Amino acid sequence: MTFETEIAKRSRRADELVRQGRAQLRQVVLDAHRCGLSQRRIATLTGRSQPEVGRLLREIAGPARPWLTARAAAEAIKGELERGDEDFALRTLVVAINDFRGLQDLGEIADFLRRPRPTGDRRWDTLLAASVAQTCRRRGITAPKWTRRTPLTSWWFPADGGGLLAARTMSRTPIDFSRLGIWLDASAFQTA
Repeated sequence: MTFETEIAKRSRRADELVRQGRAQLRQVVLDAHRCGLSQRRIATLTGRSQPEVGRLLREIAGPARPWLTARAAAEAIKGELERGDEDFALRTLVVAINDFRGLQDLGEIADFLRRPRPTGDRRWDTLLAASVAQTCRRRGITAPKWTRRTPLTSWWFPADGGGLLAARTMSRTPIDFSRLGIWLDASAFQTA
């Protein structure tokens, strides 16, 4: 075998390995997406950029849905909590709830209401559940069983509404939250 033949053979083998690796990466990204992981989380786990993950999903799964599910929100909240960014975790929850309010298709609503995985923080799991339950009640939709939660063992002010603002926050907290020991001004869900 000549040197040139060897180079051509090795090059074809390398190309085949690249194709196989790309196919495996697509499958990993698709599996993660189907489990409800956000593109941001998939990017972190796979060592890729979020735009690359988005491109891969568009290639294999078609366009991504333009709204967050409870499952995707929980995963994103978990990531934000791991980074210590409770502010953005709350913003993510607000975006998901606002997305849910706008859904009309029964399939999309059912997809939104699938049981999320834990965020790693019981308070945030309870807040997500209470937010979804409240929105279901207001929309005349039966809330899923996973939204039924027991009260927290101590009061929690997720949006820094404690201290001097505690009385004001408490007076503006919907019963859906206060009965669980969560004190959050209802206006928090009006903006993201």
